[in-house]
Amino acid sequence: MKIWLLTQFYPPEFGAAAVRLSRLARLLVADGHQVTVLTGMPNYPEGVIREGYRGRLTLRETLDGVTVERVWVYATPSRGACGRLLNQFSFMLLAALRGSFLKRPDVILVESHPLFVCLTGGWLRRVKHVPVVLNVSDLWPESAVATGALSPDSPLVKLAQPVEKWAYGDAAHVVGMTAGVMDGIHHILPDPNRATLIKNAVDLDAFHLASPQLRAEVRERYGLGDRFTVVHVGNMSLTYDFHVMLDAAALLSEIAFLFVGGGSQAAWIEAEVRSRGLANVIFTGVLPHDAMPGVWAAADACLIALGDHSVAGGTLPAKMYEALATGTPVVAAIRGEGAALLESSGAGVVVPIADAAAMANAIRALAADPLRRTALAAAARAYAEQNLAPEPVANAYLAIFRRVIGEA
Repeated sequence: MKIWLLTQFYPPEFGAAAVRLSRLARLLVADGHQVTVLTGMPNYPEGVIREGYRGRLTLRETLDGVTVERVWVYATPSRGACGRLLNQFSFMLLAALRGSFLKRPDVILVESHPLFVCLTGGWLRRVKHVPVVLNVSDLWPESAVATGALSPDSPLVKLAQPVEKWAYGDAAHVVGMTAGVMDGIHHILPDPNRATLIKNAVDLDAFHLASPQLRAEVRERYGLGDRFTVVHVGNMSLTYDFHVMLDAAALLSEIAFLFVGGGSQAAWIEAEVRSRGLANVIFTGVLPHDAMPGVWAAADACLIALGDHSVAGGTLPAKMYEALATGTPVVAAIRGEGAALLESSGAGVVVPIADAAAMANAIRALAADPLRRTALAAAARAYAEQNLAPEPVANAYLAIFRRVIGEA
């Protein structure tokens, strides 16, 4: 089968979408399929096109047996709305142009974040006369409104809502990655036969129980000493409640809080830490994904605090999957699907959202109970091995591809 993946984010960029889609592409190639990724010149998260990719309108390369077709994008370190939209629209237009001249695939998988990439998918569906499968990892613009990133009256929201409705209806099939996302899809696309739930997975070979040597090396690198260490990994966005995390850190001066990543809230978090004199909060900055196993090795617990917004119940952070695979106990202010996963796996502690005292108490109790940590770690890894392997995910996508092209 000839499969295209249309996505704005792909390695050497990192982040949840790039990691997830590159893993899927490798598995599809290993299964004997021809995979072409149509993506942009790598610039995320720095907002600067990387060395070796600059000054090019298009570029073709091969990564892990996957043909990667890249197009120029407008890149800027600015996090303003105008810069982000120019970045997205430049990719949308140039990917549509480049894809029009590539050999026809059998099916196109479109990653719908950012949403406007769906317009490129719709164009290529018509030019190539092939079905499109839409992958929805985030209900946008609903999530942006819920977290306060956008006002409900924003012109961008008013533009995005009809695009979202059109994109779901135009696709041959829609994949949602959480039950909460599926609820949002079904609100727009009520036909249950047009949408399928396929949850995320994790590379169980790359993410596993760590060696003492790796743990010691990374802990020394960040000056963690013998302190109990909780780690927040990934995007520092309005999805998460960093007020609660920092309030918990203020209550636990003996605990190290390691923040790994960057995002729209990173500058505010760092300024807040300085103003409050939180010497136990450590920042690594943005790290490549292949450094993450070392980060998890250094951690004693994974820290998650979702904001108190309407999409919190349908959120399953990718960091939770990596924590489970590495046997890292999770302390999470979360509800809905995320809370259910932790409770069913026996891999963590769920505390109320927006309650810093409860989070601090849970962390303190875990730090004082090594036997419980050992039990949580074993349960986490066992759950990951039984439920989070990536091969069934790839097979689920293949089943949908075969169905929409008429092979099933």
